[in-house]
Amino acid sequence: MKPAFFSGLLMLVLGALTAFAALMWLPHCMATPPMKCIWMTRAVASAAACVALLGVFIQFAERGVAMGLQIANVVLGLLIIALATVVIGPCPNPLMKCHTTTEGALVIAGAVLALVALADFWRLSRRR
Repeated sequence: MKPAFFSGLLMLVLGALTAFAALMWLPHCMATPPMKCIWMTRAVASAAACVALLGVFIQFAERGVAMGLQIANVVLGLLIIALATVVIGPCPNPLMKCHTTTEGALVIAGAVLALVALADFWRLSRRR
């Protein structure tokens, strides 16, 4: 079994859950024309889907390649945080659900993804 099989499976699950939560569970405005939060959740779902895809690749990769893919997952986790706060962000109205709930949930999800990937990178770097 490859050294990062279970951590790749964990990244697959975390990325898929984040993408699904961004598109389905977390509230966002369904207005016409589309508001900022629609584009924020779509961009976050795309980044989280990339994390899930890299999780599949990590399952079957050698140690050195898995370490590089985990660094990419750290960057994607930080990108999710940036998309939810400064790059796109939620609607400007602080009373909207996308501003009160979705932004915080996506920041937490991005931080969890980045920390799990960083911890696995550290674990893989200690292995001989």
